[in-house]
Amino acid sequence: MIEAAAGRIARHIKSVVPNHPVPEDSMRHSLIAIINFATVVLLTLIGTMVTGKLDQAVMLLKCFALLRMVSGGLHLESSIKCAIVTAGTATVLSMISINYSWTIALTAISMFIVLNYAPTGIENQTRIPERFYPSLTVISFLLVASNLWFLSSMAAIAFFIQALTLVANEHFTKGGETT
Repeated sequence: MIEAAAGRIARHIKSVVPNHPVPEDSMRHSLIAIINFATVVLLTLIGTMVTGKLDQAVMLLKCFALLRMVSGGLHLESSIKCAIVTAGTATVLSMISINYSWTIALTAISMFIVLNYAPTGIENQTRIPERFYPSLTVISFLLVASNLWFLSSMAAIAFFIQALTLVANEHFTKGGETT
């Protein structure tokens, strides 16, 4: 659904501006990312209207996305599935309240996971050369470790869930394909 809409928009742009320097496929890929992001935000807003946990959901989404950019993780087969799962997960998790001990524990577990698995599943998702992947591991680790300073329960939950997508990608799929 998102992919089809992005394709139609990219074709339309190329038909209106045929000499545009950006290839239609690149435009389509960028539009998928933009529409996916907008769908996640819209669905999360709708979900949190019911729960009243908008602030918590926004914090979850920000932390999840920030870590995902540098660590990679599991990719679903379609953008619409990704948007629904991400928004639904953020909405549900925003209702969870964890204490100080759980915040520390989830942060520590996430640090261990990203140290051992990040980055994974980013080969076809980024322009970052493979020689910089060790730096992405360090950045991922430091990002998660920063929560030992902030002690945000929502960040701890988001980092933990994102870390689990690294494990899932590594052990249950290869390049987005189920093994």
